[in-house]
Amino acid sequence: MMVRVYILMKVEPNQLFSVINELQKIKSVKHFDAVTGPYDIVATAEVSHETALTKLVSKEVPGIKGVKETLTCHILTLEV
Repeated sequence: MMVRVYILMKVEPNQLFSVINELQKIKSVKHFDAVTGPYDIVATAEVSHETALTKLVSKEVPGIKGVKETLTCHILTLEV
């Protein structure tokens, strides 16, 4: 089963478009939106296993110039 997450990002002023350009290069990032509120971007990502998730949220996304903070939320699959 794929691991899906939301990654919320705070971005340095005037860096929104450069961060978006870099997010487009990451295969596991499936969708993203610029938003209002305490975070600037919310991305949806999907990876095949926890090791890939660890790399994504600890190195790839935080390594993008202009990303100053992230919050990762696992997407749960509920059976009702």
